[in-house]
Amino acid sequence: MTFKTYLLIGGLIFFYSAVSYAQIRLPIFDVELKINENLLPGDGRYNGDIKFMETTNIYGGAHVQIGQHIALGGFYSRSFRGVAAISYGNGNTDKKAEVLLLQKGLDLRLSTGRAKKWRKFLSVNYSQLEIVQVNQAYRLGGKTNAYGASLGIMRKLSNNLYLNVIELGVKVMSDEMFWLGPKNKFIMDARMGLIYNIGKKK
Repeated sequence: MTFKTYLLIGGLIFFYSAVSYAQIRLPIFDVELKINENLLPGDGRYNGDIKFMETTNIYGGAHVQIGQHIALGGFYSRSFRGVAAISYGNGNTDKKAEVLLLQKGLDLRLSTGRAKKWRKFLSVNYSQLEIVQVNQAYRLGGKTNAYGASLGIMRKLSNNLYLNVIELGVKVMSDEMFWLGPKNKFIMDARMGLIYNIGKKK
């Protein structure tokens, strides 16, 4: 075996021994899996503008916990269904189209103490958004950044498992997408799911 192989094996043995004897403390973190419902309202003033858009997403995230009350992490949310009402006939007629929404970003979560059965929390987030409207012969798409916040409550099910009973939020897009209309800059969302804590009992 080469010197690098011996060095790698030695490093792994040292890491295992250190973790086993708690000489190296791994960070406390949690992972979450949720169903995410999104609504983007609009005025649909002109032909081709969206009157509203609604999607259902799978939402996953992970956070490193900084004490009992602060957690910093990231998230990824991708739609598995979505529909938009498109304005036609000067706003007098609607046409439905499939839409897709992708969100990814960072968030900071502030929550009450771990000892409580019910934990309230506030999340402040930054997102990168991608919206795609699927038509029969073509697609319309756009990307932008968004800033938002949400309020929620979780229920302690066990030492490590929490039920995210409800989380309601709003995001503001930094740019206007050309076919959404000038008033379509807000996305409202609701989430429910599970949060699992790793590394420490709550």
